[in-house]
Amino acid sequence: MPPDQIRLQGKDVPFTRQSVPVKSLKLDPKNPRIQFLIGQRAETVSEAELDELIWDKDAVHALSGSILQNGGVYESIIVQRSGEKFLVREGNCRTVACKRLLELYPNDSRFMNIPAMVFDGALAEEDLAVLLADMHVASKIRWDAYEQAKHVSDLSNLYGKSYEWLSNHLRLSKSKIQELLSAYRATNEFLTLYPAPENVKKFSLFHEVMKKKELREVFQGDAQMKKKFHELFQTGKIYDSKQVRSLAPILKNAESMKALEKSGFDEANKVIMRNDPALESDLFYAVKNATEYLKDAPASEIQDLKAGNPQKLIMLRNLMRSIEDLATLAELKI
Repeated sequence: MPPDQIRLQGKDVPFTRQSVPVKSLKLDPKNPRIQFLIGQRAETVSEAELDELIWDKDAVHALSGSILQNGGVYESIIVQRSGEKFLVREGNCRTVACKRLLELYPNDSRFMNIPAMVFDGALAEEDLAVLLADMHVASKIRWDAYEQAKHVSDLSNLYGKSYEWLSNHLRLSKSKIQELLSAYRATNEFLTLYPAPENVKKFSLFHEVMKKKELREVFQGDAQMKKKFHELFQTGKIYDSKQVRSLAPILKNAESMKALEKSGFDEANKVIMRNDPALESDLFYAVKNATEYLKDAPASEIQDLKAGNPQKLIMLRNLMRSIEDLATLAELKI
């Protein structure tokens, strides 16, 4: 039976589809989803240690349950021949999950083999990187955000892919690519200072910083503020990406900054909301916006009112009556 082929970077790369025994699979320490777990120890980590590192991920436990429920692995992994073994180039998590199920059910044929795309020596590292990008950055079956960003960084820095190539191939805008690369650099700088594996999850915080120009400029342009961001993220004073989205007004207010550094985001946000009711009230958000629009009313609108546009006059009168009625209900004089 002739081998199948996959088109990668302008050339056809041959592979075969077959069912591979789980016991013949070797985990790949260079796989993007594993490297952040083992840092620079890739050359010294044993197969058993790799297995434990991957199994410790919550998502792999869930994956194991899914494979058990489905009665085996149905989606092909990607492997390369390595002597009598097969090196897992994509699908390490499925491999570990299946190995654990095989330990629990040693005579269950459903977990003895995994479908695979089997490559010989023809699959170059760059070709593999492009293939993985197709599968887990550009497609719907995506890696975690940090893993995606690392892969985009590798394509850019290791394989020299231009922003144009990345944008076209990954179907991401150039601004999105810049966000991912900046967030990846910032996260790695943070991980150098705070190398605990769980800190990889803080990528989402740095990603939100890079999405907002105001925060990005503060973070990248002020070394002391960058240090402060690091401290806030590490101590858990800021722990959710939604909090980062609301951070800009807090940074501008001395009282809220003091509350942030002492007690965390929630207390700092209370200070801001107390000083600006529009942040927690839909009513006063509308009042604030209407006030700003009225203060900057364009000349064309003013001329239209002077000309006696009946519908616009009615709207202004209704607004005045509504404000007066609200003041009466609240027993206020305004």
